[in-house]
Amino acid sequence: MEKEKVKLDEVLKLLFSTSNKVLVKLLNGIFNENFSVDEVELTVSNNEFVEDDLGILRGDMFFDILNKDYNKASYHIEFQTKNDNTMIVRMFEYGFKKGKEQLKSFKNYTEDIRTIYFPKQKVIFFEENKNIKNQLKLKIIFPDEKEIIYTVDVMKYWEYSDEQLREKKMYPLIPLQLFKLRKELEKAHNKKDLNRIKELSNNAKELAGKLAKQSAILFEADEILGEDFHKMLLAIQNLIEYLNRNYMNDENIENEVTKMTKTLYDPEVEKRGIEKGRGEGIEEGINLTKKVFKLASQGETIGNISKICKISEEKVKEILD
Repeated sequence: MEKEKVKLDEVLKLLFSTSNKVLVKLLNGIFNENFSVDEVELTVSNNEFVEDDLGILRGDMFFDILNKDYNKASYHIEFQTKNDNTMIVRMFEYGFKKGKEQLKSFKNYTEDIRTIYFPKQKVIFFEENKNIKNQLKLKIIFPDEKEIIYTVDVMKYWEYSDEQLREKKMYPLIPLQLFKLRKELEKAHNKKDLNRIKELSNNAKELAGKLAKQSAILFEADEILGEDFHKMLLAIQNLIEYLNRNYMNDENIENEVTKMTKTLYDPEVEKRGIEKGRGEGIEEGINLTKKVFKLASQGETIGNISKICKISEEKVKEILD
């Protein structure tokens, strides 16, 4: 089972390293937000927190979004394959640690009451389980008998089709439709039902082709960049490899899927993706320069500008000179 989790973690890490253009749309879909890609900056933030015993508490994905008014919102996503009764406790720990980390960064010690802001959180469960509710809940009772109910919303991935994911612009989650076959494959594998395994193997190959073509359409429509397209195809290949080597043992499927994805992602597509990425890089540089000058005109120090823009003080000085 550990082997399975590691493979899914690797694929998720790949898919959540897509461009900011794609990740902003993804967060909009997951958290029902309405951020404009052109008006916010997204950064992947720290996901490791040192415990009192010097151990490491590690979450999955944390993001910060800074809007045009320089207001920041934080988001936290955890991925789960199985139902886990301890998940809500870990979510509270992650949220508290992230809030405490950000509290230190503000260094505003003049307040009588210190405030810790939890990030917006969601747990994505990938495999169907009737015991998984729409929310995880934790009751916290204080010594004076006051109590609060801490809740975290759940996304049940198995309820989403690839069409629904596309409609909600949650593009990086599309390749994971292949993972929905894992449970049926495991059942057939345990029963040594070769006919069912063959049927599911054909289903996996057809689904891989469908998802890859959908990714190509998204690229052609300028919804994703060339680098995003490449990563989505790699995720499809990796998931087929995982399913095949653990359950299907089809000697042809990996080569067939790899050949198919290479046909879609030809050198010309790659070239277009790189050129587009360069163009966006120039635009990002212009927006950064505008922000630095605006903050400076408002009287912000070089140190504060450095923190807000997440660049070095040397870079701030270079822009202002």
